[in-house]
Amino acid sequence: MSAANQLPAPFEGLVDLASDVTGAFALHATDDYFAEKENLLKPSAPLWVADKYTDKGKWMDGWESARRRTPGHDWCVIRLGLPGRIHGIVADTTHFKGNAPQQVALEILDADPLLPLDAVLNHTGWKVALPRTPVMPDFPNILAFDAPSDRATYVKLRIYPDGGVARLRVAGTVVPDPFTFWRSGSIDLVAIENGGREVAVSDQFFGPPSNLTLPGRGVNMGDGWETKRRRTKGSDWCVLQLGRRGVIDRVQLDTHFFKGNAPQAVRILAVDATGKSAEELRQLCQTDDGWSPLVDLHPLVQHRRHQLDPIAAAPATHVRVHIYPHGGVNRLRFFGRPLPTQAESSALAELASTGQFGLFKSVCASEQWAQQVAAAGPYQRVDALLASAERLWFGLAEADWLQAFAAHPRLGQTRPASTASALSSAWSEGEQAGIAAAEAATLQELADLNDQYLNRFGFVFLLCATGKTAAQTRDAIKARIDNDRATELHIAAREQWKITRLRFGKWLAERLAA
Repeated sequence: MSAANQLPAPFEGLVDLASDVTGAFALHATDDYFAEKENLLKPSAPLWVADKYTDKGKWMDGWESARRRTPGHDWCVIRLGLPGRIHGIVADTTHFKGNAPQQVALEILDADPLLPLDAVLNHTGWKVALPRTPVMPDFPNILAFDAPSDRATYVKLRIYPDGGVARLRVAGTVVPDPFTFWRSGSIDLVAIENGGREVAVSDQFFGPPSNLTLPGRGVNMGDGWETKRRRTKGSDWCVLQLGRRGVIDRVQLDTHFFKGNAPQAVRILAVDATGKSAEELRQLCQTDDGWSPLVDLHPLVQHRRHQLDPIAAAPATHVRVHIYPHGGVNRLRFFGRPLPTQAESSALAELASTGQFGLFKSVCASEQWAQQVAAAGPYQRVDALLASAERLWFGLAEADWLQAFAAHPRLGQTRPASTASALSSAWSEGEQAGIAAAEAATLQELADLNDQYLNRFGFVFLLCATGKTAAQTRDAIKARIDNDRATELHIAAREQWKITRLRFGKWLAERLAA
């Protein structure tokens, strides 16, 4: 079974952010002599094979380091498959009896998942989420936090001083990149990567409803939601919470691999539970009362991807899926358009009331662009704002682009251009955090290349440098410096738009967090 929520009761309703199923990856371990670090992320329970050995020693289904003969301890860095806030971990030492660590600790980092390994290991943003805590050998140690952590995209598991851990489960709530909901068009509102999750179910004997929201198509019949054979009248059902309140415009139901056990039909209801308490929601999930039809009773066949059209377009936060009379479904997709949150609407209202030109000029120094974007407002949705801003940017004349370029400091130098605002200058410093830590020789080489670029093209080298190192920036200049001017001008314009878009996101994130 490949469910991403193989979590014990204290973490019921949460998601394993470190499951291999959702793309978690063990990036680095100080030592994995006896057993590979990748085993930590397997969704299956740890195995024991009594007489299985390798040329290094006893085969173990987990991560195990060699016996440490020097001071210190071992640790492993994992890129989470799903970003989110962590409520606790399971440090499962099952089958590690005389070779388990005495204590574990966990650190977290919220950074770009595309960072190179060196940048992750040397990042200054690591925070302690769980201090050194004793663990028992041969036991699924449940370590709940006093409060959910900040958002994390990486974790560092420390073991003291050495030894083996079979599995690491990171229990949390998914917190997608906000741009997930700020793009134009439909998204899968119930996908696990977008924050969708299982809330309630009538039966999950063979497989949990959380499988319905996993990425891709299931790999076998065990990779879906399947109920036992029903011997009474009625239907089986599950309730799924959307990752974001939205309007559903298309439903996709896949009975892939379910051949002799697919349901005969499906009926889907929806509800907007905004403002309801946890207890009110729990009661709502137990009956059909208060729910509205989304998809009328629709026949299903085995081993097929079905396309279902909703009968109504109304805001929803939850869907209730009835399968008749029982059986298995592989995946469910609820495509639709996310609706603005109250915080987003408030931020856009603030933007309209305080005058938009100043902010727009700070995220991009082209006066013509800032005037046009401000004149096109006020904006009711973030995606509408971004779409308008992008369209207007790429419709500008070369002189307007050059005005925006001129406000940027050279990459490798934090001194802002004279035309940059205080807010723009602060953003520039943050965007170059990965470059500023470089050695003097690399920064000098970068400065020399910046001079060559400026002399060749007449404008400063533009690159969306967030998360990039000085070496990566240097290599980017080398790759582009032989372009003709027209080609390079349009590349620089695209990089300027990336920077502008990210700055919008930072401004909004600050207001959403307030």
